[in-house]
Amino acid sequence: MPGPVFLDGDRIDLRTLEREDLELVQRSRNDPAIRERMTFTDPASMDDVEEFYENVVLGDDNLNLVVCVDGEPAGTVVLFDVGRHSAELAAWLLPEYQGDGYGTEAAELLVGHGFEGLGLHRIRGKALRDNDASRATMESLGFREVGVARDAVFQRGQYQDMVRYDILAADWFDPT
Repeated sequence: MPGPVFLDGDRIDLRTLEREDLELVQRSRNDPAIRERMTFTDPASMDDVEEFYENVVLGDDNLNLVVCVDGEPAGTVVLFDVGRHSAELAAWLLPEYQGDGYGTEAAELLVGHGFEGLGLHRIRGKALRDNDASRATMESLGFREVGVARDAVFQRGQYQDMVRYDILAADWFDPT
């Protein structure tokens, strides 16, 4: 049975990630269109995904939610390394749901919850330099580029830069 709705948006709902969602997680970690952008390099067995679920999803410093479009799981959005003052945002959608604004809506809902519900001061994000969609999503939400980790990831036969972003609560509540 799917988890309960945690946050609801105009076109999507965010619900808790449950054990029944592990096939979705495994599919994403093995799908080249997703895993390369998330910088996963090794195939993920179901044992790997179950270990991730036990150690990370059920951990105290992560908020893992499933993005649902018309009740169907489309991806995940996560605040991880949630501390007293900050967290990091990550998200992915299955290829068939990309390009329709669902990821932006999911990220906006979770960032809003981070600042309004959790009282965070800062939320970080990062994306490979050539991941235009993720970078555009963060920039549209008010994230600012704060640096580049040059040659941070070896992928597709070459080193890739990782662009780092952040947004402060003050930027979220008063974006002018």
